[in-house]
Amino acid sequence: MGRIWVILIFVIDVLAILDVWKREQSMEKRLLWTVVILLLPLLGPVAWYLISRKIIEL
Repeated sequence: MGRIWVILIFVIDVLAILDVWKREQSMEKRLLWTVVILLLPLLGPVAWYLISRKIIEL
């Protein structure tokens, strides 16, 4: 059961990083969000989807 969670978290992180690199214009912000997602595997993608995507769409 533990492996499923690890794989799920890995997939979510990869999808979030791909979304960051697709949507974010600034290279500095891309790198910063990538580091945040990698260092905080559960909170990083949540922060990206809840906080940053709303700011970009404004």
